[in-house]
Amino acid sequence: MNKKKMNFRLSLRLRNLTRWMGLAVVLGVLLACGEDPQQLFETAQFEEQQHNPTHAKELYERILRDHGTSAMAQKAEERLKELQKEKP
Repeated sequence: MNKKKMNFRLSLRLRNLTRWMGLAVVLGVLLACGEDPQQLFETAQFEEQQHNPTHAKELYERILRDHGTSAMAQKAEERLKELQKEKP
């Protein structure tokens, strides 16, 4: 097999691998954003660490809206207040 053909096949394999890895990342993020209030809270904290307060606020608000009676609701409310103080 000539070198050009081998490079082309390698290129196709790498492209497919990249697509599968991208899909795995997307699925991982979706699973991390599950409906469990603990998971939502942990994801919101991760978003804060990644300097993404907008998404963190959305997740904290979702905990309050969908899981207002859970143990995580009070913590989410506290974090939301802190984030709202920092930036509008």
